[in-house]
Amino acid sequence: MTREQSRFLQIAAMIVLILITILLLESALTLLLNPISLQRLFTFESGDAFFFASGLNRNFNQLLALVFTTVSIAIPLTANMYSVKFLELFITDELNLLMLSLIAFGGLNNTWMMHNLKDGYVPYFHLYLSLGLYMICVCLLIPYLYYIFRFLDPNTLLRRLEREIMADLASAQRKPSQAAARAREVAQSVEHIASVGLRSVDRMDRATAIESVNTLRRVLQAYWEVKDKMPMPWFNEGAGCFHGFAEEMMEDLRTNHTWMEMKVLSQFRSLLSVSVSKMHDLVNAIASATSTLGLAQEVRRERHSEELVMEYFNTFIRLALTRRDTRSVYSLFYQYRRYAEGLLQEDGDLALEIAYYFQYYAQAAREMGLLFVVETAAYDMGMLVQIAWEREAAIRSKLLKRFLAFDSGMGSQPLLGVKKAQSILAGFFLLHGLPEQTEQIRHQMQDISPRMIGTLRDDLIHVTREKFWEITERRVSMDYVVPPQRQRVAEFLDSLDSSLPLATPLEDR
Repeated sequence: MTREQSRFLQIAAMIVLILITILLLESALTLLLNPISLQRLFTFESGDAFFFASGLNRNFNQLLALVFTTVSIAIPLTANMYSVKFLELFITDELNLLMLSLIAFGGLNNTWMMHNLKDGYVPYFHLYLSLGLYMICVCLLIPYLYYIFRFLDPNTLLRRLEREIMADLASAQRKPSQAAARAREVAQSVEHIASVGLRSVDRMDRATAIESVNTLRRVLQAYWEVKDKMPMPWFNEGAGCFHGFAEEMMEDLRTNHTWMEMKVLSQFRSLLSVSVSKMHDLVNAIASATSTLGLAQEVRRERHSEELVMEYFNTFIRLALTRRDTRSVYSLFYQYRRYAEGLLQEDGDLALEIAYYFQYYAQAAREMGLLFVVETAAYDMGMLVQIAWEREAAIRSKLLKRFLAFDSGMGSQPLLGVKKAQSILAGFFLLHGLPEQTEQIRHQMQDISPRMIGTLRDDLIHVTREKFWEITERRVSMDYVVPPQRQRVAEFLDSLDSSLPLATPLEDR
């Protein structure tokens, strides 16, 4: 029983008790003020029974019209706005079937009672059954309308789709012969979840769109808990649930058992495609969910899944760059860096490969004139190198070498944002007593002009506010350096040109 159904029953039971209490009190007061025998009260002449039955019939018709009109308008309209899955879920919902059947049976029973009503003969059982059914239906009317309106909430659809997927996963384990059919149903449910998100973006329903991403994330996490128990037909059939993919791709999914991961991440891509430049909160949610999934222990045990996450991050960044949406790239780089940080100890080679992609997409951004993207990539890559040294990762020297060559091939003019990131890292090395690494950065920056050195000093030394002065997804200013390291950054910049006097102090920013 779902939470909505439990709530409906609670409200219905409360209303029934209240109304029964009121009716009993009314009957008691009627008998007290206008005494009449119980036999006379509960018996009818044929004519009285006919008029009473006619009134019940009219009331049942009105009740039936009210409920079915509400359902026939609200359900298809909501299904058209979000997903046709609403229709299937409504029809198969036990409480909806019970309530609609109860109202329909009440009207049918009353019609049958009127058929049996004859001159001198009153079918009391049918008559009072119709009265009882009508009273029950009226008591349930308001709770049921509340239930319908709650049912129309798209988040209700997402929860029900999630429960369906969980049930299909359990069924595939119990009955391997049905695993192929369950795989197809799960693939369809995943698409329906994404469809709710896509429609939500069109309607600018941010909360529902983000919830669709969270639902997909939870589904994949739940699947990983039982993936080792899934029968082989599950993997073979699931790999065929992709349209437009080459046969080589589907064979790769069958071999690596990664069709479910591909299915969820491909839905992320569809959602990202419509949210870039339109709904940045959803972009953040997709990037965060992808990073969280990539750092899960189940993924860390499977090289193919790790690479799949990396490939989709690259796809996301390429899509955002193509749309020239720097804000989306800003968010994606942050989560991509978090993913790389999680790989430093156990899969350093993949983290090193990700560092290459930071450089690659920075170069692409430079060619497109998106300098802020270049600076963001340099900052995140510098932070990745710093964390690698803090954790003593085996690839830290290789990461540093790649970072020092970050702006090679980007033209002869040094980029201020890149030099900021390298200066911050030099301050870190000085602070931790690593002169050799500091010297490598000094050698790489030895040709920059005194004017740029002065600008670096002004931007990095005088920023003492950790949070950026505008609201951003990261909240942290990329120019901010913690005080102990900031002092070392100043020493490093002074050492680049000992003849250069200290820059004129500026008001701290």
